[in-house]
Amino acid sequence: MSADDPSQRLVELIQAGIDPEGNFGRLFERHARGIHSFFLRRGFSAEEARDFTQEAFLRVSRGIASFRGESLFKTWLFEIADHVAQNELRRRSTGKRKGKEISLDTSGKGEEGEPAPFEPPPQPPRALDEVLQRERAELLSRAIQDLPPKMRVCFQMRYAQGRKYEEIAHLMNVSIDTVKAHLHQAKTRLRIELSDQR
Repeated sequence: MSADDPSQRLVELIQAGIDPEGNFGRLFERHARGIHSFFLRRGFSAEEARDFTQEAFLRVSRGIASFRGESLFKTWLFEIADHVAQNELRRRSTGKRKGKEISLDTSGKGEEGEPAPFEPPPQPPRALDEVLQRERAELLSRAIQDLPPKMRVCFQMRYAQGRKYEEIAHLMNVSIDTVKAHLHQAKTRLRIELSDQR
């Protein structure tokens, strides 16, 4: 299939450990716009579509080792994007169902026989929390991209793909001590970088 599908060839190179970061970047460049448009068509905002596109590709990076090419890569990618969208829509639907109705009739009685409140109780600023969480995620993403190439690859293999030290050492053709050093330095740099942004 790889002869007819350039994306499948890139997947095969990644699975073989040949320039995994560069080839994954090429996959992203090839398909990110289509996935972003998919989320926009599902009714998400441009910012949400960008976030969910990143989440879909994060899931791809975690599962790419198990992709067997039984379908086109593009088909598999859009199935993952659809799962991301469905999960978010399900989460929102669940949140709405959990909403509690509050009577605005001050003459009514509450659950304990007390007067029903006229104003609903204050709600936690979820929207603000979500914005701050997205900003932190964006800062972290930019800080990771600013790491030196080998350190960045090592960090992504460990924390984005969940690979073990031995596997990373083998794929990068370095010692386990070098892997540990890269990870320690990466975490130190990220901690400093993110603390400077506060």
